[in-house]
Amino acid sequence: MDALHDAPIRCQDIFKAFPDQQRPIRVVLTNGVAGVGKTFSVQKFTLDWAEGLENQHVSVVVLLSFRELNLITDEQYSLLELLHVFHPTLQKVTAEKLAVSQLLFIFDGLDESRLSLDFTNRKLLSDVTQKSSVSQLLTNLIQGNLLPSALVWITSRPAAANQIPPTCVDRLTEVRGFTDTQKEEYFRRRFSDEELSSRIISHMKTSRSLHIMCSIPVFCWITATVLEHMLTTEQRGELPKTLTDMYSHFLLVQTKRKKNKYHEGHETSPQELTEADREVLLKLRRLAFEHLEKGNIMFYQEDLEQCGLDVTEASVYSGVCTEIFKRECVIFQKPVYCFVHLSIQEFLAAVYMFHCHTNRKSEVLEDFLGNKYKESSLDDFLKQVMRKSLQSKNGHLDLFVRFLHGLCLESNQRLLVGLLGQTENSPETIQRVINNMKKKNSDEIFPNKKNIVQIVMDIQESLTSESRSQKEHSEIPPERNCRKTQGQRSQSAGSSCPSVRSDRSKPENPHFSAEPGPTRGQRSQSAGSSCPSVRSDMSKREPPGFSGEPGPTRSESCDDSFTCLCFLDKSDLKHPQIVTKIH
Repeated sequence: MDALHDAPIRCQDIFKAFPDQQRPIRVVLTNGVAGVGKTFSVQKFTLDWAEGLENQHVSVVVLLSFRELNLITDEQYSLLELLHVFHPTLQKVTAEKLAVSQLLFIFDGLDESRLSLDFTNRKLLSDVTQKSSVSQLLTNLIQGNLLPSALVWITSRPAAANQIPPTCVDRLTEVRGFTDTQKEEYFRRRFSDEELSSRIISHMKTSRSLHIMCSIPVFCWITATVLEHMLTTEQRGELPKTLTDMYSHFLLVQTKRKKNKYHEGHETSPQELTEADREVLLKLRRLAFEHLEKGNIMFYQEDLEQCGLDVTEASVYSGVCTEIFKRECVIFQKPVYCFVHLSIQEFLAAVYMFHCHTNRKSEVLEDFLGNKYKESSLDDFLKQVMRKSLQSKNGHLDLFVRFLHGLCLESNQRLLVGLLGQTENSPETIQRVINNMKKKNSDEIFPNKKNIVQIVMDIQESLTSESRSQKEHSEIPPERNCRKTQGQRSQSAGSSCPSVRSDRSKPENPHFSAEPGPTRGQRSQSAGSSCPSVRSDMSKREPPGFSGEPGPTRSESCDDSFTCLCFLDKSDLKHPQIVTKIH
């Protein structure tokens, strides 16, 4: 058995064996939480290769995202045909050429896969021209039956990583995200206003939950968007300190931005939604929920229409609010739609489910929770949803459940009153929710205790913050309270999506190390054209960790601060949840 290497490694070196290692590294599995930078790592690896800087022994890099492979789950292809379909510039590559070339296949986002990867009852394939299902092509490629010399790199959230048998993986890595120093560096490079960046950093440090979450680049971007808005416009209120609170503000900021773009109506507070916005967001929430439950993250026009969305409505949110919803063109030139990041879909799905509970939409709740569902209190409802989430083999409802618990807090309900409607709440209910979580956390057979701990931390952080805020208001004399309100008014919201500066690539290089889940990026067009393709895609003003996210360009002076922890002990591969605890 190989020794356990608890040491950092550059993403460019993940296929290089350690000095004390005899056998070559052929299959690498990389874990990381949503938005932590796995796709960014893939893009950097590909860019360095395309520009002739690293891994020049590789002849062809084939990038295939599971979200695109999901579009052809029912089709039959040979491996050669699959390459031609996704990368048309490889049309002239023959089976003979593939056999003598050093290929690297990158499969991005295993947790988003709707393929059934069966490594036991499989059909043995060894010919790249032999047709089969996409699932069988992948399992044979991973096991080395097809193109045994080809390298394979798979990215995933940890909960879904167990779909790949440990015996098939030569190296397991995890992307850690930002260190404390890199968090501060990100905000200082994001804003030219030093006072603004200092205030945001200071606020981040006051919240344990927020400080932990900011290790994830995508969350840093959302935090920067929200806090810049709140600190530079006349919006009053407590600055958000928890995951759900931050995403709630983010949704309102983007809706406000759309309103300003189209000069819709008179000036309103961020919480005040127009009836049109409320209707569209309700449809988007329904779309998010129904497809999250199915495991879908890409939607066709007919999916939108089933939720009552027409293409015009979707295009408004796509063209202006690209941070929420966007339109893509992928294979076969068929337009598809997706939320700009999986966590946005998970948040909106949670808002929809909470709305269904408060409005007693029993048919939706029965479909989701099963026939055993009965109208119940909020704490009992959350307990039923938690039970449902535990049945997921790939953990695709984990973040959804965390958002749902965050929405039980009165502060978030006030913020989203236009979307949630009338809600009932009490300190006793919240205490029962916390007690249920603590009881679940003490259950030894419960596999994902980390999510439970984070839920409890979010709730307690929010309650503490609200209690402190109320105490401060009660202790401040009226005249001082007035001055404080004016000061807060100078803090606020309203700016558009932040322009991503080229010099920010350095702090956004996540540590390639240990911590769970993934992000989605653009696929490279081919071995021959991947360099210009990557460059053009990376020029977009979108945050790291998002589909179409900007990757590093050479002018950005990328450093090599990508590192990862490698776990080669087979016992760790059998228990991926243990790996996440090793730092």
